[in-house]
Amino acid sequence: MNTFKDDMPIYLQLRQQIEEQILARVLKEEDQVKSLRILAAEYRINPLTAGKAITTLVDEGILYQKRGIGIFVAPKARELIIKSRKDSFIKDTLEPALRLARSYDIPKEEIIIKTNDIYGGSQ
Repeated sequence: MNTFKDDMPIYLQLRQQIEEQILARVLKEEDQVKSLRILAAEYRINPLTAGKAITTLVDEGILYQKRGIGIFVAPKARELIIKSRKDSFIKDTLEPALRLARSYDIPKEEIIIKTNDIYGGSQ
């Protein structure tokens, strides 16, 4: 099925894939997530590794467990993921990119125009 990269622990990659499914609305609020046994079989990983990925998502409130029934996508899970990723995106990606743009003497107005092209709208 999916192949994992060597540069990141498998449980984090699985966690990220589940988050991506939530962001893409493949998994919606209150949808049931595949069982640990099924995830482990599909991805050809140890069930403990799948469990660790699920546990981290449960601990952060993205998924929740209904005892005896399974694991489900929590209400507002998508918003939680976006908030978490937004903060790190601004710090780790956007700020360094803007500093680099400034070092290349790219005018702020040009950045604003490009931003408006992508987002739509005007200044």
